[in-house]
Amino acid sequence: MKAIVLAAGYATRLYPLTLNKAKPLLTIAGRPMIEHVLMRIAPLEEVDEVHIITNDRFYPDFASWLSSFAPSFCKPILLHNDGTRTNEERMGAIGDLAFVVSSSSINEYCLVVAGDNIFDFDLRGFAQFASEHGTTVGLYRVNNLELVKRYSAVEVDESWRIIHFEEKPKNPKTSLTAICLYIFKPPHLRLLDEYLAEGQPKDEPGYLIQWLHKRVDVYGYPFVGTWFDIGDHESLRLADEVFRSLLEASGIQ
Repeated sequence: MKAIVLAAGYATRLYPLTLNKAKPLLTIAGRPMIEHVLMRIAPLEEVDEVHIITNDRFYPDFASWLSSFAPSFCKPILLHNDGTRTNEERMGAIGDLAFVVSSSSINEYCLVVAGDNIFDFDLRGFAQFASEHGTTVGLYRVNNLELVKRYSAVEVDESWRIIHFEEKPKNPKTSLTAICLYIFKPPHLRLLDEYLAEGQPKDEPGYLIQWLHKRVDVYGYPFVGTWFDIGDHESLRLADEVFRSLLEASGIQ
């Protein structure tokens, strides 16, 4: 299994913090948030290689960070540059995913996670579930329907197969949402080209799942724990506060 960390956005909602620094390199509880993501990938024996995709504007910063972090990490990390310099040029999360899959000729199970998805979940059960069922989406139950409008509304059957998926729903009927945490089986990765050729949205990965589950079986895997999608200053502040508390409670300084 390969892992792809999406880290090529420009995070305009976090200006001025992200004018000159990539969002995944901002710190949460004293370390860059992308390191929190990578440490959750580390225990997965199935993953033998990690790919990080960023943009040309922040590529030197990621390269500098990686030069000090990579020697201490347990898996090879490859850094990719999508060549864009501005938010207006961006390829979008799905465009960047397709870029890495194509340029690296990835043709095996693939874990995909956003570099600004901060969570304390153990991913081993997720990986095992995907190996048995196929393409799988991480699911999380949020505490109110207004939050679901910012993400996606998901319904599943008794086997956790997704039967309804709506990205950015105006009137969600469920509090079950998808987080940017996916495992794709190889044949479904190859459908990326078809998706993009149809002119489908490139920015939000949820639109890919909305399209994909109507064509092939896609499953959901429910997570319970702490999760933050770092989208604005308040979520960044709160995530830092919560993860500092979690580290203190675990005795890790």
